[in-house]
Amino acid sequence: MDQVRHPLDWWALGSYQEVIRNTGWNPAKARREVRRAIHTYGWNPIGRSGYQQLRQQIMNGQMLDNDIL
Repeated sequence: MDQVRHPLDWWALGSYQEVIRNTGWNPAKARREVRRAIHTYGWNPIGRSGYQQLRQQIMNGQMLDNDIL
């Protein structure tokens, strides 16, 4: 669990509840920050299934910072 350092990893690991638990943010801010991070990487998931697929790819190590460079 030491590898998890930022909200996007926490979100992938345990949804927004994990982000809230680790940051102390309210639910609205947690959603905003996670979506901001997703869009910063240039990802554009559509719908619930798109976000679920993105979470799974992050957890499987398929979406890494160096993939975007």
